[in-house]
Amino acid sequence: METVRKIKKAMNTLLFGLCVVIMVLLVLDVSWQVLSRYLFRSPSTFTDEVARFLMIYMSFLGGAYIFGADGHLSVTSLRDKLPAKVKSWVIIFTYVLIAAFAVIVMIFGSQRLILRTLDQPSPALGLSMGIFYMILPFSAICIVIYMVLNLIEFCATGKTANQQPEAAELKEDD
Repeated sequence: METVRKIKKAMNTLLFGLCVVIMVLLVLDVSWQVLSRYLFRSPSTFTDEVARFLMIYMSFLGGAYIFGADGHLSVTSLRDKLPAKVKSWVIIFTYVLIAAFAVIVMIFGSQRLILRTLDQPSPALGLSMGIFYMILPFSAICIVIYMVLNLIEFCATGKTANQQPEAAELKEDD
């Protein structure tokens, strides 16, 4: 169990750090857009595109981070009324289903998209659009790792990730 906690802590630190860096860059980018437009009367040509891509990266990385804490919005009223054994199987099935979705849609599905857009330049920056879509498989790999770790924790302790003591620490650290 200690290995699972160490891996989750390392992933949490990495993803949270990336999200902080992206948020700082997003604030700087949007601030530059406002300054260049209203103060210098010459709007920047790239800031809108950079902000859009940063927001997309933030969404996918933040989503993966929240999967690690089992913190996504979920309606558990029906699941909570089930007998303990059935409830456990529903939780396991949910983790497996999320991991399967990440693999099938976000990894395999994005491969074709990335390959098709490698030669397509972004309008303002001129960078390959395939580079921007690479966040899909990266975040999917993080989600799959988190689902496996959450599944291991659940099978070992009988508690979901947000019921673990570390979940309270994660919320306090943020």
